Amino acid sequence: MKQHLSTIRGRVVRSLWADDGPCDAKALVVVLPGLGLTHYTRPTAAAVASRGLSCAVLDLPGFGSDRPWPARPDINAIGLTAARWVETHAPARPVVVLGHSTGAQAALTAALALGARRAGVSLVMAGPTFCPPQRRLTGLALATTLAYRRDRPDELDPAETWRGRAGILAILGSGLRDAPDERIAHLKVPVTLTSGVDDAYAPFEWLDRLAASAVKAPRTRTARLGGSHNNLFTHPEQVADLVVLAAQDAATAH
Repeated sequence: MKQHLSTIRGRVVRSLWADDGPCDAKALVVVLPGLGLTHYTRPTAAAVASRGLSCAVLDLPGFGSDRPWPARPDINAIGLTAARWVETHAPARPVVVLGHSTGAQAALTAALALGARRAGVSLVMAGPTFCPPQRRLTGLALATTLAYRRDRPDELDPAETWRGRAGILAILGSGLRDAPDERIAHLKVPVTLTSGVDDAYAPFEWLDRLAASAVKAPRTRTARLGGSHNNLFTHPEQVADLVVLAAQDAATAH
């Protein structure tokens, strides 16, 4: 993937592009990874680019390099920084904000901010955390024993995980304090909700609850795909096919 650096409010944001980099010719898919760990999202980014869309993975809050972090390790800080990045790089093109896991919560923040100011945006919340029973440590621990049953250890980059070790806990804490089922009620852009069929973090009832709560969204879509929690790594082609539909939503959103 190609690295691109840009300055957002005086801080350098690193983005990883699966195509040729910033341009205005194609719809743009912006990926916000779970817990700020970019490595496992790369197969999906490549699959999205192979379908003719531009795709950038944002290294937020910044665990992917030794540079100073451009955002606090907090889902709302990450989401707002992502929204500012989109406003800089894609002011007039369709945009899909694709967030996975805690990144889905950050993507909701970004979509709420962008949807209040512009058209041509859609949101994909993949494997969204945390349903109400999992906002307590006992419920979260129980789900964790099952959530990764079809995942593989090579999904993570050890260096990235080590650099983010303290920030990962902070992101997790901010996610646990969030109530996305309440915030999504204010969303005014199309939303797609998806997870792997064996993803214990995002059971279908949770996707259904989020969809039902998105009362102002012009379109809602739910989809169960293959795999478990990190299916952006294990089932990238299925995820990319769904993102294509979300890009069509963005292109026709008013």
